[in-house]
Amino acid sequence: MPKMSLNGKWNYIEDSNSNFTFSKINKLFQSEKTNVMELPINWELAGLHNFSGSVWFQKSFRINKKKLDETLSILKFKGVDYFADIWLNGKFLENHEGYFQTFYFDVTNKLKFNETNILTVKVNSPNEEPGKVWPLKKQLIKGIFNHHDCRPGAWSLEYGQDQNTGGIWNDVELFFNEKIFIENTKISTHLSQDFKSAKIQVEISYKSNLNSPVKPKISFTAIDSKKRKTEYFQEIFIQPNQSIVNIIFEISNPILWWSWDLGKPELYDLDINIHKFISFSEKFAVRKIFLDSQCRFFLNDKELFLRGTNIIPTQFLSELKNERIAKIVNLIKEANINIVRIHAHVNRKELYDEFDRIGILLWQDFALQWTYDESEKFAANAVCQIKEMVNQFYNHPSIAFWCCHNEPGEQINSLDKLLYNAVQSEDQSRIIRLASNYEEHPYDGWYWGNKEHFAAAPMGPLVTEFGAQGLPNKNSLEKFIPENKLFPPDIEFWKYHDFQPDTTYNIAKVQTGKNIDEFIENSQNYQSELLRTAIHFYRRKKNEGITGIFQFMFVDCWPSITWSVIDYYLEKKNGFNTLKECYEPILLSVNLRQDQYFKESKINFDFHIINDTYNEIMNCLLEILIDKKNIGNVTDLNVYPNSIIFKHFESMNIKFPNWVDIGKHEIIFQLKNKSKIISQNKFSINIIKM
Repeated sequence: MPKMSLNGKWNYIEDSNSNFTFSKINKLFQSEKTNVMELPINWELAGLHNFSGSVWFQKSFRINKKKLDETLSILKFKGVDYFADIWLNGKFLENHEGYFQTFYFDVTNKLKFNETNILTVKVNSPNEEPGKVWPLKKQLIKGIFNHHDCRPGAWSLEYGQDQNTGGIWNDVELFFNEKIFIENTKISTHLSQDFKSAKIQVEISYKSNLNSPVKPKISFTAIDSKKRKTEYFQEIFIQPNQSIVNIIFEISNPILWWSWDLGKPELYDLDINIHKFISFSEKFAVRKIFLDSQCRFFLNDKELFLRGTNIIPTQFLSELKNERIAKIVNLIKEANINIVRIHAHVNRKELYDEFDRIGILLWQDFALQWTYDESEKFAANAVCQIKEMVNQFYNHPSIAFWCCHNEPGEQINSLDKLLYNAVQSEDQSRIIRLASNYEEHPYDGWYWGNKEHFAAAPMGPLVTEFGAQGLPNKNSLEKFIPENKLFPPDIEFWKYHDFQPDTTYNIAKVQTGKNIDEFIENSQNYQSELLRTAIHFYRRKKNEGITGIFQFMFVDCWPSITWSVIDYYLEKKNGFNTLKECYEPILLSVNLRQDQYFKESKINFDFHIINDTYNEIMNCLLEILIDKKNIGNVTDLNVYPNSIIFKHFESMNIKFPNWVDIGKHEIIFQLKNKSKIISQNKFSINIIKM
């Protein structure tokens, strides 16, 4: 497949007011010394700090080949933020709107062989007018990239659009001397009821420059992880111009894709060969997902409690390289998370590939955050872009949910219904949600009330956001907060980096302390306790109305102070270990009903054992230790698959022995099987005189 990368050095000219015409900019490129930018990159990272508006890019290149008859030349962009106008050799090709889409142009009659070609791209990423358009009537479909409380400036009217994400952030490629160009391949799998076979439906969208129809053979070779092959051959009809081929074949005894906590995330390699024309490969997986009327989630007919988080892994997609992706996804798995909500944006393909490989399910939001323009024109644009999202990421087995909008308010009843229908028209194999709206986001203990409100397990059955801010560790804070603004905190500077003082001091009541170390400790401890409280209460309601929870959020997308448990530099906060412990697939959840006792009193507690796995563990015991010495056991505990056990406080009679002295002690509850600790809870208690 002849292909040329057009990445690398491009000349550029700034056009902040978007006033330049092509003819004027072309003269400027020819007559003036221009700046150079290494693409792909978001222009903020290339030194255009807080720049909004247009940047014109130009690159010269040669193809030292002979043009072949009946062949195509295709110019492909994998990601441009946000408006793109493209010229090749002085001829206008087309324009494009959006930031996440892969798009291409047919340049067959505009490309020169053995001569210099000049490619010019105008990229316009404007700020929206504060007050009038931004933030309530936005028109740009960029989600968290132009409006969110975790981005530079947070939701400030003055600064909330700082650090614009504009630019050619992904690869630019040129394909030439192609008789057939593959636009898109959608692979659908349909499992038989007994799981002994699967129908594989392959839809190939293509473009050709043939003079007349042809009937080549197409072959498919599906290879599983055990190197077993399924081969299928068929004659197809290839037409000139643009068309679609649909093929269906069957795999016997398919190996299924599972989330990491239920099995292995098995992927198939599918080699496709249109004989004498083109060969290419795709990955796919065989799996079945379902959400019942009670919002219980099923993967391959096994019910799975969703232990989730929200993620915005970066503010600038060009910086999200494979190494950082792997580190983040491995940390997610380490935290016992089985589903991730891609929060109010669409990310780059490599991230989805890694979730597919590791076996972590995804809830994929469309790039809408809060409210937007009410016009029919905007709705039509959103419908078009959400369809593009579905088709572009259709083959990723990790994606289980499509969600049309984050916190839309009343637009859930208007815009989001149109988007729901648009998604359904493209994909009926996944779960589609109108929105993740405020009634699914219990911020008790942060925006209102206190963390003890989670005893009521509010806003289920699927809770898609909850959490509290926690300061990063000191070495991370010092990387983006100058010493003279670090302590006492320069509140205005901290607010720009997303710190929320009102909720921190007046609702969470976090104490600043005497120095930055104490403030960090107090903040991280509060975040940890809120997460521990919320998660234990929610998981005790497994099979009683709660089917999944999504902590907000996992990692910072820029150097900031947010709800994350991993900061921008991938340093763990205390909340990470809390999340990891509370998300154990088999969880001991002790309710210590009081933390102060007289000597030799009965310990006042009850407990749940929550098993999200399909493992059966018989004859377990609950061991209770004071200062690491055993003081009693609860025996004969049988943990059944996908179950929950509850032991009432009145059914147990374990007392503090007389050797436990007056004062503070650590009490540990350990769920054990054959001396192996499965899960444990620790508490501080106080023994006093009567």
